[in-house]
Amino acid sequence: MSDTSEPVVIKAFALVEAILAAGRPLSLPEIAEALNRPKQTVHRTARQLEEYGFLFREPVRDKYAIGPKLFDISKDVMGWCMRYAPRHAALTRLVDEVSETCNIGILDADSVLYLDRVESNFPLRAELHPGSKVPIHSTGLGKLLLANLPTRTRKRVMDRLNLEKFTEKTIVDIEALEADCLETKKRGFSINNEEYHDGIISVAVPIFETPDHVIAGLALHAPAARMTLDAAIALVPTLNSYAEKIATDFSAEKT
Repeated sequence: MSDTSEPVVIKAFALVEAILAAGRPLSLPEIAEALNRPKQTVHRTARQLEEYGFLFREPVRDKYAIGPKLFDISKDVMGWCMRYAPRHAALTRLVDEVSETCNIGILDADSVLYLDRVESNFPLRAELHPGSKVPIHSTGLGKLLLANLPTRTRKRVMDRLNLEKFTEKTIVDIEALEADCLETKKRGFSINNEEYHDGIISVAVPIFETPDHVIAGLALHAPAARMTLDAAIALVPTLNSYAEKIATDFSAEKT
């Protein structure tokens, strides 16, 4: 494996993962063998992790174990997972009920960031993952969140958008996008009619922090060959019901 092809942080995580996979402290030769990396590289990475407390070197056996800093981080991660679990569980129940992929997203600069996503069990689906980013102007979540921004803020965001054309139905005109935002705000949910991917439709509803502030969006995605747009719209009341439950989880995370 190349010594220079990977970022330092990836090498560091790989080293930690090797120790965790072994379930015991490892010597430098053992780590180097597990990672198929030069011993010199492994030694340099291990010393850096030891210096900052992520690893602990046992002086007698000269083996590396998980350090106190990683133990502290692991407790924080577990706490985060406990707070995150109810939201993910609600999303999973929603997917079980509607039998299609659903996700939660927020605005992140000029994109939509997926906070969570649960895929349907059907083989025909558009697979994205939490942490993925998608365009604002051509997605149901993006248009929903854009529509619920204050007018001046929305104008500033729209002025810097790259209105790339993804399909024949993508909105690439600012005035048309503004009109779509006004209609979305009026009806209370957004519609994506094959505007980002051919053959994929979606509807999205707001997740409110307060009655006047939308903190995120909840969307349902489906292949048009399996679900019509009208059928997706008929599920908006179900989405709204789950959005209210998820909003409670968002509020709990802030306390």
